[in-house]
Amino acid sequence: MLPRDSVSLTQVAPARPALPVGDPRQQAFTRALAGLVGQSMAADVMTKLPDGSFVVRINDMAARMPLPAGAQVGTQVPLTLVALTPRPTFQLQTDQGTAAFAEAGPPLPEGASPQSAPLAYLEGKEAAALTRTAALLAGARGLSQLPGGTADGANTSISSAGKALGDVIAAAQKAETQASAAIGRTPLLGAPTGDADAIAKALRDGLGNSGLFYESHVAEWAAGTRSRADLAAEPQARGMPPPLDPNTAQFINLQLNAHEQGRVAWQGQLWPGRDMHWDVERDASGRQDGDGGPGATWQSSLRLRFGALGEVAARVVLSGDQLHIRLDAADAGIKSLLDGYRPRLAEALDAAGTPLTTLAIHDIAPKDEPGEPGDGQG
Repeated sequence: MLPRDSVSLTQVAPARPALPVGDPRQQAFTRALAGLVGQSMAADVMTKLPDGSFVVRINDMAARMPLPAGAQVGTQVPLTLVALTPRPTFQLQTDQGTAAFAEAGPPLPEGASPQSAPLAYLEGKEAAALTRTAALLAGARGLSQLPGGTADGANTSISSAGKALGDVIAAAQKAETQASAAIGRTPLLGAPTGDADAIAKALRDGLGNSGLFYESHVAEWAAGTRSRADLAAEPQARGMPPPLDPNTAQFINLQLNAHEQGRVAWQGQLWPGRDMHWDVERDASGRQDGDGGPGATWQSSLRLRFGALGEVAARVVLSGDQLHIRLDAADAGIKSLLDGYRPRLAEALDAAGTPLTTLAIHDIAPKDEPGEPGDGQG
């Protein structure tokens, strides 16, 4: 359940620590940046300090922060504010084009005593790990639970982040009912339709706007590749209860599962009166597809209830360029009906550029129930 990455925060230099988190100047600096999380801004590099950090001007305020190697006084550094607590934390790009994270605070007063933790700076593999972990924690406690290093310069583990995840999981277990899927509150389509393109778009938008990917969408918005209107369609943007509210914690738990297991689930109505449960899973284990080439395997499962057909379950497996479909019908009569449409399904998939490799249709009715005999073909 916990992220596999081992993240550590390493100080830039052992000297000249930051102000304590509770210091009034630090608090005032943090308040001045409130409301700017996710926004990009430019920092003017003013001067370099003896400990290797820099004084920069951010949003018309002087601030002290570590910068990548090679940073030059008199230049500008593009930053994106990703968290406010325990100290404002910015994402920036190194000369090699990789992401880095740096904490910021007001310049130290003269004669400040080195008693608190130094500002943290991460790059390379550590920053990549933090990018993924921060996305998961943003819905719960953001970066506020990440440690900031120690005064002697030793690395600090992400144990506090693990504690934050544990708190969320514990809160999720207090919910009256356990959630296994994101819940769609409104039908994806306003009315029944046979338009495959419209159904595909509704499914894509429904899963994309479920909130399961909200933090990554915020990062895309900060990078200018996603609009604010897109974010407004997701539940987090419309306001959710506190992170440790059991229902909210359950949702965060679903996000963690999606990250760890590569599986997402959605439950709701495709259109009014048409209930649907949908699972999507990616197997990136590198196993071979049918042609002997490596590739990820995607599995998608749908359960739909129709007035004439009853409940029909579909399992679609896409492995490389091979498409496999299994349909489970309610009884032998429905199985026979679906069998009659095999040629039309194969033709439609050929026309769409995804030839059907195998199609198996099963009758899942209990064979010992009177009036619902099986056909013996499974």
